[in-house]
Amino acid sequence: MSIGGWLGDEHEWKRLETSWQNCIDRNNFNNRPDQQISRFHATYMNRYEREFLNWTPELSARFANKLVGFLGRRVMLAVTIGADMDALKDVFPRGDPKRKDYAYTLCIKTAMVELAHLMKEYFPGDQVHLVHDHGNWDHQALAGYNLMVNDLEWEHRGIFVGITSLTGLQSVGLQAADLIAFEAHRALYSKLVHDSNTLRKAMQSLFAKGVAIVGRYMDKEAVIGLREVMAESGKYPNLDEGSIL
Repeated sequence: MSIGGWLGDEHEWKRLETSWQNCIDRNNFNNRPDQQISRFHATYMNRYEREFLNWTPELSARFANKLVGFLGRRVMLAVTIGADMDALKDVFPRGDPKRKDYAYTLCIKTAMVELAHLMKEYFPGDQVHLVHDHGNWDHQALAGYNLMVNDLEWEHRGIFVGITSLTGLQSVGLQAADLIAFEAHRALYSKLVHDSNTLRKAMQSLFAKGVAIVGRYMDKEAVIGLREVMAESGKYPNLDEGSIL
């Protein structure tokens, strides 16, 4: 399970979204009718599905390179979070059967912890409004957010002022989140499944342009540590019977 997104101030988001949408509009103006798209979608573009059915590798590479270029010109940083599903199953064997749902919520919580640290270091005094892609994970995203901001013992909860679910058409910046989430997931898959440190061209380009990327991966050791912390907190008396959250 993995998620990803970007952190930046309002002006940077507006500049990115303007450039991003203009690129899509130029693509639709210059390309054939059967190659026009409503939005960027990493999975569909890389699999040549749906709106990208009639795209070519050359067109995809050129388009992705332009989008990565826009990200490289913005003062923003990426945050990616991954969790080992097998480790969650092993460490919480009697947990809720909807393990994927809880894993997503856990990733949201972990992302908020990372965002809080980044805000304190780079944007002291500012606050964050989370925007996530509307879809099958709306409930889990909101659950993770509420678990964090309603925790009176979490000192950073005041940094977060809200969470909104929008589509990639309503909030063009979410398409950039889709890009980094896809690339981070592929990097994890390559490392964990194929034991390879080779990154895809898009990720290589982001690093080459000096884009800051903060990545966290919860392997089995981390999940074991999480369970120990939960047990020691005293907040989960029925930890072995309930969910991982």
